Parts: sequence; structure tokens; C-alpha cells
Amino acid sequence: MISIIVPIYKVEKFLPKCIESILAQSYSDFELILVDDGSPDECPEICDEYAAKDQRIIVIHQKNSGVSAARNVGLKKAKGQYIGFVDPDDFIAQDMYEKMVQAVEQSAAELVICGYDYYDEEYCVDEKRKYRIASDEVINQKELMKRMSDMPPTLRHGVVNKVFKSNLLSRMNFIEGLHSSEDVMLLTEYIKLVKCAVIVHQPLYKNLVRAGSATHGGLNIESLADSFSAHNKMYQDIVSCYPELKNHSQAFLLDVCTLKYNEAKQKLRFVPEEKKGEMGDRLKEMKKFIKQNARKAIFNKEIYWKTRVYYLLMS
Repeated sequence: MISIIVPIYKVEKFLPKCIESILAQSYSDFELILVDDGSPDECPEICDEYAAKDQRIIVIHQKNSGVSAARNVGLKKAKGQYIGFVDPDDFIAQDMYEKMVQAVEQSAAELVICGYDYYDEEYCVDEKRKYRIASDEVINQKELMKRMSDMPPTLRHGVVNKVFKSNLLSRMNFIEGLHSSEDVMLLTEYIKLVKCAVIVHQPLYKNLVRAGSATHGGLNIESLADSFSAHNKMYQDIVSCYPELKNHSQAFLLDVCTLKYNEAKQKLRFVPEEKKGEMGDRLKEMKKFIKQNARKAIFNKEIYWKTRVYYLLMS
């Protein structure tokens, strides 16, 4: 059985589509854990209505505590051999979990990853970012860590397009209190336990792109700053396991942190005057982090030499 955990907050427009896509799965041996994280809209009622119709649904109502707390509550309740996560504004292909569970059972892998497509709020697919379909691929831990450090990313750092083994995932929790990148922190811990992973190169996960969502440009400066720690931990863990991946992972760390710094710098213009000093200090911390790591990467040939100079001189 697979336990599917959905953390829910202020998504009443999209939640029915999400739930129905899960209930329509061709793989029927699942429990669906809906965690209402104190949502102030109609989400609690929507959850209860679906639970009354399908005994596979478990609803948990709690006061608003954040996505990490909601997922952790779901993990405590989960009874499945496998664990999956779906975000409440996304939806999934009808055969997603059938193909992913089949992949894990045929390979004895500890992690299965599928592809994903992007949709707008009218549920139209983004043709320019269509996932490239290919045969399933089995990779070892080293290759998994290497691809986690690709830039641009070739493997998504979130948990939603993956199937985990519960006997491994039960050893860890999402860190509560972070403003972002809690997925990265948990995934970094989990992949250290993975000997073998399977990539199902099909867009089975359907990612809804909403204006202002955290995943698509809605992060504030605090959240962007928090992500530095998460990606630095990923870098440190990868290098600890495979020192030969240092240059590759270091290039990713500097690239992703610079992107987030530049985004945060743009957002500073919209910060209220009373918060500008505090947020300006966070930006200085981000800039200092990049320059410190740029000095360490001065001879990293995986980073174009002009880019290395830019990191050192960035304003």
C-alpha cells in the first residue's frame, strides 16, 4: 500500500481536481491523507465531503502550522509501505502510482522519480516546457547526487514527483519553521540512504503554475535567504559522500544561490520601509556567502572563468 499525503491551505479552487486525480488512480491500494492546515476557506468542508464518499481517505484538521508540520502529521499517520506526496493545487496522471510502484518493486530501488509537466490555471499544458519522454532509467547513489547538482536542474528537488520507502522515510521529518526549501533538506537526508533509484521518464506529475505561488516566484527575501542553508547542506553532504563531485556540486551551489540573491535584491524595492534595514542585512549575508564560496571555487574549471570573476566582484 502507498500512503499519499496532501498538505492543504487556501486552495479551494484547485483541491477537487487534485483529490479526484488521486482517487482515479489505476493503482487502488492506497490511503489518501488530507491534512487541512487550518485553511480559512472551503477546503475543510471539501476534505470532509470527499472522505464521506471514499473510505480510503483520512482527514486531519489542525491549526495553521505550515506545510512542513502538515506533512509531518501525515507521515505519523501513514501506514503504507510506500509514501508519496502531492501538492493540493497540482494533479497527477491516472497511472502515476501504478507505474512508480511497479518500477520500485521491479528494481528494489529505495526511490522512484517521475517526470512532470507544467500547467496554467486553466489546466493548459505549457508546450514550451514539455517533459522529454524516454525509457525508465536505473541509477546508483553517486549518479543521483550528481544529477541533484546539475544546473539547470535535471532532477526536481521537491518531494511531490517521488515515491519513498516508509521504513527509510520514517527516520526523518520535514524541518518546521523554515520559510522555504524544507523539501531540499529532507531529500538531502533521504538520498544518503539510497543505493539505487529509478527515474520514470514520463510526465506523470502535473504541476500547476499559479501566479505568486512559493514555487513560482512568490518567495520573499526571508525565504530566499533560508534556501541558502538548505542548498549548502546538500552541497556539503554530496561532497562528504563523493569528494570527486565537489566541482560539479560547487558550481550548482554558486549558481543557484546567485539566482536567489538576484531575485531577493529585486524584491527589496517592494519591502516596507520599516523592514528594509532587516531585509537589507539578509541580502548582505547572502552576498557574503556567495563571495566566500566563490573564493573557494577560484580554480573550479566547471565554472566559466568570467563567471568566477563575476561571483567575486558581484555588487
